[in-house]
Amino acid sequence: MKNLLFTLKWFLKRVGYLKKEVKNLFHTIIYQPQSRFLLRTWDAPSCPLNVIKFYSFIGRIGFATREFMALISGGKLFKKRIQLDGFDTIDVASLYQTGSDDIPWPKPSLVELSKRKLDDEIFLTIEKSYFLANEHDPDKFDRAEWWDEMSRAFKKELFDENNKINQAYLANFRGMKELPANIVKDQFQVVNQEFGYHISYLKAIDLVLEYHRHAKVVNKEVLLSLSESYAGNNLCVNYRGVRLSVRLLFHSIMVENLLSNVTFKSRPVIFEIGAGYGGLGRILKSYIPNSCHILLDLPETLTYTSYFIAYNFPDKKVAYLSDIMDRLDAFDELMEEYDFILIPPWVTKYIPDSSIDLVIDTYSMAEMSKVYAEYYLGHIDRTLKVEGYFYSINKRHKREADKLAFYEWKFKSKFTTLLYDYSKYIHPQWLGKKIGVDE
Repeated sequence: MKNLLFTLKWFLKRVGYLKKEVKNLFHTIIYQPQSRFLLRTWDAPSCPLNVIKFYSFIGRIGFATREFMALISGGKLFKKRIQLDGFDTIDVASLYQTGSDDIPWPKPSLVELSKRKLDDEIFLTIEKSYFLANEHDPDKFDRAEWWDEMSRAFKKELFDENNKINQAYLANFRGMKELPANIVKDQFQVVNQEFGYHISYLKAIDLVLEYHRHAKVVNKEVLLSLSESYAGNNLCVNYRGVRLSVRLLFHSIMVENLLSNVTFKSRPVIFEIGAGYGGLGRILKSYIPNSCHILLDLPETLTYTSYFIAYNFPDKKVAYLSDIMDRLDAFDELMEEYDFILIPPWVTKYIPDSSIDLVIDTYSMAEMSKVYAEYYLGHIDRTLKVEGYFYSINKRHKREADKLAFYEWKFKSKFTTLLYDYSKYIHPQWLGKKIGVDE
């Protein structure tokens, strides 16, 4: 009898183990490798932490089907897992007050609980810096025709007829008006009042599916920590406690590549050419807080950068051109003193030789006129330290005669390639480590 009872108990445990293996097989089917869970106990409880679950192809089909049914049933068949800025009532502060299995915990530093308003003084500083950038430019290089056109379009929105900065526009630059340049265009591609709720929600499903797809190449801890800023008042997809956008996913790949391949020995200086409104710099600062970021762009675009950085880093030391105009000859001191230094192109020549640890240029160099591109390539050679890094995503072939594409770049520096890959964003990604200079 003793043997019989033990044998029955042993067989019942095998049923429990089979249940565990069936669940493990199910996880293998619906989750990506980094989100699969090894269930060890006989009763095999499922992982409750939904925030770390990233779906495979089959899992994404299930998610999309469920969200579509939730949409067409008005949330009656299934509860919607997605919320849309501008349409839904979203209380992020309450969400993070207690925490849950559906959001990252502790709250990621990039998640903002509320919006803020900048003082008038900041706008005046940005305005003054813009005019200084234009008035004191000694080079006056010809810009590429397209960027010249974009700069004029930006200026038309940024300043009124009296050349005073348009505070209302700048405070809403990612949500007020769509312009042809992607830095103020892709904010309108998913959640858009003109689309209406139904179309915006369908586009939001696609964005969330792309978010899950990114887990193939981006560490899940990076993905669940990234969230869009409220700066510029863009409308985002809210999912699992973070705000998602097209550009945020673009930045997630760059951040993953840099964090995986770059190491710094001391306080690094990061130089971003064509920084746009500063989205990548904001993310990198959260991972490398002791860094100095030099963000460069044309004066009109740098106006967006200035607002965005001022909004996101009220407690950091930010150098606008009007703050440092009389100190450019002591740029090495500025790099020690400031967290961010915002400069137009002509200030590049003041950056000391061999002082930069990481140069970043994404979707910028190949859009410039050839004279601008050659100008930057020369300064990259000059300013990048030996054992410093250069990260690029740029076109490999030129479309216009006045451009300089990736395959035409000529360096004096010698690089060891650490990353060479084809980006899902069309162009090759390359990360090189400088090992010397050709004689």
